[in-house]
Amino acid sequence: MNADNQTTQCRRRRISTLAPGYQSSTKMTQSMILVYLVMIIVLLDVLSGCNGPSPYRLQAHFASEPEGSQIIKGKISTHSQNRLPVGMAIVMHPDSSHDPLAVTEDSWPQFAARVKREVQGHFPVSMYEVVRVDGIPSGEKVSLLEGMGGNSPIDMVLIVLPTAKEIKSPAKFDLLPEVSMLTGYQTENHATVELGLLDLQSGKLLLQSQGNSYATLDQLDVPLSSNRYPRVRGSAMTSTIYPEEDKAFETLRMVALEEALNQAVMKLTDEWHDSQGGLTLSEFPGAGEAS
Repeated sequence: MNADNQTTQCRRRRISTLAPGYQSSTKMTQSMILVYLVMIIVLLDVLSGCNGPSPYRLQAHFASEPEGSQIIKGKISTHSQNRLPVGMAIVMHPDSSHDPLAVTEDSWPQFAARVKREVQGHFPVSMYEVVRVDGIPSGEKVSLLEGMGGNSPIDMVLIVLPTAKEIKSPAKFDLLPEVSMLTGYQTENHATVELGLLDLQSGKLLLQSQGNSYATLDQLDVPLSSNRYPRVRGSAMTSTIYPEEDKAFETLRMVALEEALNQAVMKLTDEWHDSQGGLTLSEFPGAGEAS
């Protein structure tokens, strides 16, 4: 019996001797697991930030006017045609120089025409003048917008901020069912369009919205005589576009940009609708679509 007691006590002493080391090892393992989890979460957050919607950049440059709806109503009441004269300023260069230009010297007139058509079709406004600016015209740079409209000065400008990110990765595509897979690249263009109705008198935004979209471009490594590549697909498109090889990237960017613009205009329409007590464009007397 005494021998059994001595054996039990020896075992307890050995366990108590090993316990601190065991506990230390367990804590180290738990710490390593926690570090790995944090790293994974941070990585996922970074990746989602690259592909996800961009934050409002206009908010970092302009304050919002809390009485924006009343200011708009007051301006509408002073115009007999119930159409507000506004200008449009397209920002050519985003804050980050690492991103591709959403609009270029060649494509911006086409984009500006699209913005003008969409905005005038949804809001009782008339675009009197369109200008390009290199950066967001906030602070002292707002003076760049003064004097727009010529003999009929305007006091509101629609700021249009298009930005884009592109991700290119290797891919494999089939050419014909009987042909093996061919190597190529898939490029994703993630576009963002911000719209902000700026009151030049206060330097504040009366309304603002943001639209996000993306499009993909599939291209073969070696261009072949094929009616299947290159091909461009938009996130909101039901059909695929097959551009010429030298127009592939331009088509990709314009598809993503126009889809983002459509979304931004729809959101701005909702903002306008709410700010004006539910009045739609057709309910403004004499507010038919401007030319």
